[in-house]
Amino acid sequence: MTLSVNFIFILILVSALCHAVWSAIIKSSKNPLSLMGITSVLEVTIFLPLTFTVPFPTLEVWYFLIATVIIHVIYRLNVIYSYRYGDLSYIYPISRGSSCLFVAIISILFLSSDISVAGFVGILIVCIGLFLISYAKNLSFNFRGFALAISTAILITAYTLVDGVGVRLSENGFSYIYWLFTLNGIPLLIIGLISKDGLRKRETYTFRSGIAAGVFATSSYAIVVWSMQFIEIAYVSSIREISIVFAAIIGMLFLFEKNAKSRIIPSILIVSGISVVYFQIL
Repeated sequence: MTLSVNFIFILILVSALCHAVWSAIIKSSKNPLSLMGITSVLEVTIFLPLTFTVPFPTLEVWYFLIATVIIHVIYRLNVIYSYRYGDLSYIYPISRGSSCLFVAIISILFLSSDISVAGFVGILIVCIGLFLISYAKNLSFNFRGFALAISTAILITAYTLVDGVGVRLSENGFSYIYWLFTLNGIPLLIIGLISKDGLRKRETYTFRSGIAAGVFATSSYAIVVWSMQFIEIAYVSSIREISIVFAAIIGMLFLFEKNAKSRIIPSILIVSGISVVYFQIL
């Protein structure tokens, strides 16, 4: 399958914007667990019928699907608790930036990825920009928030690599994607239904915000997994991190985070790093 690199690159940028909007919706919600529960309903409803249109995954691929479902459930719950201890433009860049670097290093050491020196430098520039964007002189170090952000980064690294390898091993990329979202939706839906802080607290959420969160979250990651079939996993991971820039802008303009504005300048580094990566995949 021959696709334009420019087309894939633009899709990853769209994915990044979707992810930033999803994060903002989760951050501003009084009951993020309920929104993730609604997201799960959407995932199962949309993707379960689609699984009948693609080949059934092989046993080898099922190992990856089971692993990623477990990691994703822990990740989503971790995100909820992480955002309680720091604003969006503090927690988000640390978790995404760290994972970007972890994915690159592991890809080079263990996956024999074709990442050039210039490509790695570009990824490193992105990571530096991501860490700088979370820095503010008037913001004291939040150890608990930082620890949760790093744990989130480890989970992001894990599911990114599992899904990147899994979708490449699959006979049909869409088969992996459809089963991924179908299975991902079930555990969190159950948690959302039985938890006293979930879907039962009807006054703390709206179905409109839940559906919006579901659409943005699902669209974002579906594009990412699909793109990893054609571009090195580490490159996709780093390009997607322009979502940090979008998140900072959203935090400043819509969530009124007082420290968000001071983090816009490091965005220049992020865009510069992504530009370097872009020219490596042409």
